[in-house]
Amino acid sequence: MKEPKRIGKYEILKEIGRGGFAAVYRARDTELDRVVALKVLYPQLTPDPKFIQRFHQEARVAAGLNHPHIVTIHEVGEEGEQYYLAMTFLPGRTLDKRLAEGPLPLEEAVSIVEQVAGALDAIHGQGLVHRDVKPGNIMVDDVGQATLLDFGIVRAAEGTRLTTTMVVLGTPEYMAPEQAELEEAAGIDWRADVYALGVVAYEMLVGRPPFAGRSPTAVLYKHIHEPPPAPTVLNADLPAGLEPILLQALAKERGARFQQAGAFAAELRRTALAERRAREREVELAQLYERLQAAVTEEDWAGVLALGGQICTLVPDYRDVAQLMAQAREQLRRPKRRPVPAGARRAVVGGAILVLLLGLGIPLALGVFRARPLPTGAPTQQPTEVPAAVSGAPAGQPTAVSAAALATAPTEPPAEMPTQAPTEELSKEPTLPPGVTWTRPADGMVMVHVPAGTFQMGSSESDPNAEGDEFPQHSVTLDALWIDRTEVTNAQYRRCVEAGACQAPTKCDWGSPNYGEDKKANHPVLCVDWHGAAAYCEWAGGRLPTEAEWEYAARGPDSFIYPWGNDLPDATLLNYAENVGDTSQVGSYSDGASWCGALDMAGNLWEWVADWYDIYSSAA
Repeated sequence: MKEPKRIGKYEILKEIGRGGFAAVYRARDTELDRVVALKVLYPQLTPDPKFIQRFHQEARVAAGLNHPHIVTIHEVGEEGEQYYLAMTFLPGRTLDKRLAEGPLPLEEAVSIVEQVAGALDAIHGQGLVHRDVKPGNIMVDDVGQATLLDFGIVRAAEGTRLTTTMVVLGTPEYMAPEQAELEEAAGIDWRADVYALGVVAYEMLVGRPPFAGRSPTAVLYKHIHEPPPAPTVLNADLPAGLEPILLQALAKERGARFQQAGAFAAELRRTALAERRAREREVELAQLYERLQAAVTEEDWAGVLALGGQICTLVPDYRDVAQLMAQAREQLRRPKRRPVPAGARRAVVGGAILVLLLGLGIPLALGVFRARPLPTGAPTQQPTEVPAAVSGAPAGQPTAVSAAALATAPTEPPAEMPTQAPTEELSKEPTLPPGVTWTRPADGMVMVHVPAGTFQMGSSESDPNAEGDEFPQHSVTLDALWIDRTEVTNAQYRRCVEAGACQAPTKCDWGSPNYGEDKKANHPVLCVDWHGAAAYCEWAGGRLPTEAEWEYAARGPDSFIYPWGNDLPDATLLNYAENVGDTSQVGSYSDGASWCGALDMAGNLWEWVADWYDIYSSAA
């Protein structure tokens, strides 16, 4: 076919492609002064009046389609014996030219499948079938926009004498088995396009179509009788999860395929997203392990605990990391050979955890609370200091509040937890080790996990420093729970006030609040009574801890005297004995961390618990 200079109002600029039915030219519409793609049918097709009639019919149907991924047809016309379609001229190149360079990256391939699938679903929704989905009929521009071309011409040839003169309608490498068997038009439906899109996806991801042969007949035979080669055999880098999806799209039986192109694309996207997340997790884990190794080398044991907790949220089998975290906790518990300030003495008597109100003239103080339900009405014998609020596990995620506060085990794992762990096992070891962290959405509080366990609550009567209300010492077993890593800050408490759930603190018997000082936004909140602490907990979706829960989070299964072990306190471990003269920022004393990674469990401020203040009893 000699290249014409002009067809009707279209000036021919350059031939840009040829197919089985037509040549395509870059042309200029001289009336509208715009560049178009002009598809001109081969002269040998035009003598068949039945074909020309169907060509006009199908082309007009195609012109009525309006979809961002279907080429727009501006005009269907004829000039003498030349029949043509004028379409939007699209920048870029057809997908077959891109595939000549090799397989596409997973994300790019999935994006093209999604776009073409949207176009096919739009066509199928009109009761139409494309019948020639292939890389040569998909235009892709420089930004990845894909457009489906050449709708209607193949269908126009069906039912005419061209079915015998041209033998095959479509492109053998991309034809569904029912097309390859040369069934009548009534026997071919939209699922042939789904199959063809599956072949295109296979080629984009593997680098070649599933079937090839020396002749079209050989290729058609394979489509009908042979299973496609496993994609992962041809491309070992292909994620294994994609293989069953591609093979389902290429099922011989139409009923076994995806019944919509969009459903096929959605499954590809879901699996590709999972693959991307897995790769990102591998990168994150590699970085965390590198930082963990550096922390071990530098003997930064607090860093080992923190990094180990992050790794445990990503890896289902964390035994080696858990063992390293246990070693780090042991290192943090070892006695520190530091000078103890004059006059310093135990901050915990007989195991009763002390939270010190410092900077207010109280060098040491003792608070022991019975682990029993709170009576009706306000407690009258609670220590009059600052709250430690605790989370529960509402609505499937741990939320709560506190200055070194506890929470019961969540009913469902938060998003950062290992999702493969069964929900009912979250409160049992070894599902989560101590120190795994989770950030509570309500106030941004970082919480640490406290595994289930048993400890000795109270003091031994042989301890000369113990007091009578700490007896008798007894064994207490607790379920897994969550504890706020630090005390509640002014900034966090302000959220509750702004939400209308808490009252702004005012001057109290034990000091003046620093609530409104911006420079103390990260200091613990002062002058909040028990009711205010409970209100904060309720706002954050939690509750105050029991004394037993709080004491266990501080002392651990080894029942240490202090949160950091049995070593005497000093100024590197806590704020006490007016060594600061004011409150300290929360989390200032990483060396004073408890066995589960909770900070500020001694020093700085008193904290509230839910129990009634009373002596211990054997029934407690």
